Amino acid sequence: MTEATGRGADATRLSWAAALLAIAATYFFFLIFAEFAFLELATQIAPSAHRLRTIMMGLGGGGVAGAALVAMVNDANRRTALTWGFRACAASAAFALFPPSFPLLVAAAIAIGLSLGWLTVTLTSALRAAATNGHLGLCIGGGTGLAYALCNVPSVFHASARTQTIAAIAIAAAASLLPRFFSTHTPEFAPPREYDRAGITRWVVILLALVWMDSAAFYIVQHSESLRSVTWGGSGMLWLNASTHLFAALAAGALLDRGGRGYLAALSLAALALACLELNGTISARIPAGWLYTAGVSVYSTLLVEYPARSGRAWIAAVVFALAGWVGSALGIGMAQDLHRIPPGFVLAAVATLGIALAWRWRGLRRLALPAVVLVTGGESLRAGEPELIARGREVYIAEGCIHCHSQFVRPRSPSDVERWGPAASLRDELAANPPLFGNRRLGPDLSRVGNRRSPEWNRLHLIAPRLISPGSRMPSYAHLFSRPNRGGDALVAYLGSLGRDTLGARLEQIAAWTPNARQVLPPAKAHGLFLQLCAQCHGETGRGDGHLARQLSVTPPDWTRDPWRRVTRGANVEASLSQIVKFGLPMSPMAGHEYLSDAAILGLARHVQTLHTAPGGESIVAFQP
Repeated sequence: MTEATGRGADATRLSWAAALLAIAATYFFFLIFAEFAFLELATQIAPSAHRLRTIMMGLGGGGVAGAALVAMVNDANRRTALTWGFRACAASAAFALFPPSFPLLVAAAIAIGLSLGWLTVTLTSALRAAATNGHLGLCIGGGTGLAYALCNVPSVFHASARTQTIAAIAIAAAASLLPRFFSTHTPEFAPPREYDRAGITRWVVILLALVWMDSAAFYIVQHSESLRSVTWGGSGMLWLNASTHLFAALAAGALLDRGGRGYLAALSLAALALACLELNGTISARIPAGWLYTAGVSVYSTLLVEYPARSGRAWIAAVVFALAGWVGSALGIGMAQDLHRIPPGFVLAAVATLGIALAWRWRGLRRLALPAVVLVTGGESLRAGEPELIARGREVYIAEGCIHCHSQFVRPRSPSDVERWGPAASLRDELAANPPLFGNRRLGPDLSRVGNRRSPEWNRLHLIAPRLISPGSRMPSYAHLFSRPNRGGDALVAYLGSLGRDTLGARLEQIAAWTPNARQVLPPAKAHGLFLQLCAQCHGETGRGDGHLARQLSVTPPDWTRDPWRRVTRGANVEASLSQIVKFGLPMSPMAGHEYLSDAAILGLARHVQTLHTAPGGESIVAFQP
């Protein structure tokens, strides 16, 4: 390792650690002061329920406004914005220590909300760049768990509201020194469909329901002596809660780095729902409500930051925190104030809503549904109702000049053309198009059968960040087509998916009949280098399915150290089956082929993959999975 490389590694670790501590400081300030100490101070001056509600509205309104402000302004210098965000939080908290009247207390609430809304959105949008080692989820889980654990330390939890406020001020002031260590280099990122309009709406609904239940449960427990005594009453219980918070958040962060967001949302929902029903006396569970509540809160709190942070976009963080965070908290506390309980009907409705929201993206359901649709319909139903979108996509294809680098013509008398791109079409059909798009095969591959060779998911990711998907690609990014609705990105993906889709059966027969020429094989060292270049971004350097792209895919790559082969038929030749997958990919899945590689390279990669596969019981039969 060179001296420069060592310094770079040290800077990466320092940036990651600074990001973790900044998350912990922000969450601590929010939990111990904004949600707890400030309201206690406000109660001393404005004890009436009406005035307290006004103060809370000021706090929530300021939070929404602060979040929106970040989304609207230029966030080029996030280090400076973060530094002043921490300082503003410290200053507003200090002002709250000496509020002489109710109007000034409302003003303090608005100032606290504004500074906290600004800080949370700015920090979240900077985390993907700061956590440059790829362990973003673990960074967020560590910071979240540390904050919750610190808040549950008995000396902190039982301190007076004034002492807690001073502690929050000190930590916010100290945290203002952390942004200087943040890395500002944002790695290239192709946002998956979880960040389109439907995905954002779905996750806002999921997180809103979780925050709603948490806020209501916290308020009810905090204002009930009997519930408080069994939930976080004694020092022993508080230390246990601190440990549970830390462990649950760390485990959630580690799983998020492996793409388990949907599973964590379901686990958090189940824990909070059971805790709420147990607190109401509706059910009697073997696990104490306090443990369920603590674990559920840590998991969803990690999710609440990780989802917008993974995108790196301030406006997504603003939407999530404004609606799910501030509005969800206000709805939960309001419900608890008015009803003094969490209605079982609300819990059941939340479970049903989240179940529906999660079901469409649930990987297990998609793995069963997608092959069934393709095998039964030949892909036709995937295009039903899309003719206008496909026509719009063809217009985008022409307008963006795709024709200058890609052809749409498989030469029937060229065996290499047919092998690489798929079955040829008749010249009459090609000439019938208006206009014909024969194109120029100068830089990119032929696209006339790309619907057989690349899934819509792969095409979308590749259009947004070509070199992230295909290292060394000369194709420019077309992320601008996906930046706003109706820019044409989804239409272009639909158009590409339609090309050659009706020849899927012929393509599958062609793949099944192909065998590599085994006269030459790439040496193991070169095959290993080729794997790192072309495959490791999804499968990981050692085949554990932990590449930096893995968590962006709808189907997580297998871990070859523990999972059996997904696409090697029992009794079949493993090397031949793997060679077909390496060359042609798996149609209708994120696994793309490498049609342009020589047979020697294909065989070398297939043999290298076998050396990485150390799982027991190496054979299985699963259709259409990479």
